[in-house]
Amino acid sequence: MKTVDKAMGLLRHFTPTQPEIGLSELARLADLDKATTRRILVSLSKHHFIEQNQITKAYRLGSGFLHLARVREATTPITAIANQTVDWLSEVTNETAHASVAGPSALITIAHKEPHRGTVVMIDPTEPLPFHATASGIAYLAFNDPEVMNAALRQQLGKYTEFTETNPDAIRQRVAKAKADGFFLNEHGFESDVAGLAMPYFNADGSAAGAIAVAMPITRKSEELVTKIKRNVAAASARITTAIGGVLHPNVQQLMR
Repeated sequence: MKTVDKAMGLLRHFTPTQPEIGLSELARLADLDKATTRRILVSLSKHHFIEQNQITKAYRLGSGFLHLARVREATTPITAIANQTVDWLSEVTNETAHASVAGPSALITIAHKEPHRGTVVMIDPTEPLPFHATASGIAYLAFNDPEVMNAALRQQLGKYTEFTETNPDAIRQRVAKAKADGFFLNEHGFESDVAGLAMPYFNADGSAAGAIAVAMPITRKSEELVTKIKRNVAAASARITTAIGGVLHPNVQQLMR
């Protein structure tokens, strides 16, 4: 199992901004010796999860993930459902909407839609959404096992704006509030001058599977708009939850009234 953990650790260092990594650099990032790193890479290459650029000799993610992604989408079509729901949510709120699923250390955007208007919040779907710094992350943690939150708070908590909360005790308070309210409203936490309102959508066991959110420029935020967004995000959560066979939490369900 330790070898599997090391392999997963290596894979997490590949990002859209760093798609190729040399052996020495990858070993350094993963805090492994070069021989161990090479052995893991060779094993991953046999199953096409890693490939080597024959010119630069750097490593990159392979095509093996495409097969698994297709199997996942064919058996649990969350991406198609999320895209339909996000399109609807952006249309009814006239703001940017996005949906995400849980990754090992952050949420990953699987669908997003910006409205056709002058000033909007732009979403980079390749950028992970930190659990502690985003409305989606706090909402996700609020409706999961406490150990999920504990693990998230053991990570290095990045500071994305001057308002990003990195104090573990303060983050725990935010998570508790989100659980009681059924949603979380975050301002300036991940991007300056942006407010985001998020709720989870749920698995069959009642735990959060991911999050659905609306992001708006802080200058457009008003009590009336927040009330409208809250009601529609709750409806969007219900749509996705029902589609994947989940059970909507009462704290979210009551927000649709």
